Amino acid sequence: MSGPAEPEVAIRIEKILHASPDRVFRAFLEPDLMRQWVTPDDLDLDRITVDARVDGRIEVWHSRDGVSTGKFEGRYVKIDPPRELVYHWAFVGTEPEKGECYDTLVTIRLLPWRDEQTQVIVVHKRLGELRRGAPHILPRLVPGWENCLEKLERAVRETPRGSALNL
Repeated sequence: MSGPAEPEVAIRIEKILHASPDRVFRAFLEPDLMRQWVTPDDLDLDRITVDARVDGRIEVWHSRDGVSTGKFEGRYVKIDPPRELVYHWAFVGTEPEKGECYDTLVTIRLLPWRDEQTQVIVVHKRLGELRRGAPHILPRLVPGWENCLEKLERAVRETPRGSALNL
């Protein structure tokens, strides 16, 4: 007989951005825009690859002070422009062969707000395995997302309106 189920570990962050949902949605899928915001300030972005389609992959390699800290990798589950994006998001350490890979699930919802603004709702869940295997990362998720969303705000304000993503 098994014990009680572990409660779901999740975080939720909301922010209003000064750009339309279309512009914000593009910033979650276009590598050139993602470079501007997808890693927190304490990490350097080394390389990014994006296959922006359902079942397509995303990989973001990063380092700190010139030393690799691993990568984030994921797979798109749902792409519903410009409203919702769902993807698996794994934290892969520098030694994935030793089990350093923690698969999580991110849902991004974009809601039109007044005056060409967008309410961004980030729900990052399935964090139990990460909490057990890399407990030092979990308390950094909310500040990390908040930092990235601040950088996203700057990126979408500066994005040329003519740029387009074919989905």
